Amino acid sequence: MGAEESAAGAVLGRLRYRVQLLHRQAGEPSFRVVAQRTGKAISHTTVGSVLRCEKPPGWGPLELVVEALGGQLDEFRQLWVAVRDEASPLELPTPGAGEDEEEAPSSAAELTLPDLDAAEEDLNGWAAERSRREGETRKELLLALEVRADLADRLAELLEQLGRERGRNEELQRRLAALEAERQEHSRRIERLQDELRAVREERFSLLERLNGLHTRRVELYFAWAREEESRRREAESGRRESDVVVSELRARLGAAEDLLRSVLTPGQERAGGEES
Repeated sequence: MGAEESAAGAVLGRLRYRVQLLHRQAGEPSFRVVAQRTGKAISHTTVGSVLRCEKPPGWGPLELVVEALGGQLDEFRQLWVAVRDEASPLELPTPGAGEDEEEAPSSAAELTLPDLDAAEEDLNGWAAERSRREGETRKELLLALEVRADLADRLAELLEQLGRERGRNEELQRRLAALEAERQEHSRRIERLQDELRAVREERFSLLERLNGLHTRRVELYFAWAREEESRRREAESGRRESDVVVSELRARLGAAEDLLRSVLTPGQERAGGEES
């Protein structure tokens, strides 16, 4: 066994151990019970295949089994991604790929508050629509996975029956060919749904990024408004202090004038009183 096969087996072994440990911690319910907990979204045969984990399972059936057993999806998603990376590693893009694609300019920094409100409303609506489409596509994908699993089970049963009943060989071969064609059609549909699901998710993430840009612009506008209001308030307070100083000076001058007037009038009154006497 090569080093790559050994590493792939080790990663699959960790996933198998965690799935079987989760099954034991849940009380080791039967395959049929687990299938019923998924709302019969998958068959008990598929549940058994996921729990045995002899080969990398699909994420849809694994997700349903983990939810039915009360496990943490994030943990098993990481294990599943590690298994997929070992079984089918992704190729790095070639240098320079996508250089000709033009990125749409972001004009969120030039929007005003009314424009932000309108843009946010539109983006929220689009994001909700993409989220709805993502959920519907996911349901269709899970249903297609279930149909393909059931078709695979029926195909296996027919293969066994074909081996036992040589006399019905031609009829079974026709049914076998029909089921194989139907299974291939569902496989193509699954690939198409997976592509659509990825496209919807990428579009929803793009809309969320644009929403974050609008929120950032709104915060900037609010901060600018707050700074302007603070500047006006300080100017108003400075004006009031200057007015208080002017009033105090006027009062002081008025008092000095009154004192001067009294000092001028008092000697004249005294002379008038002396002449009368």
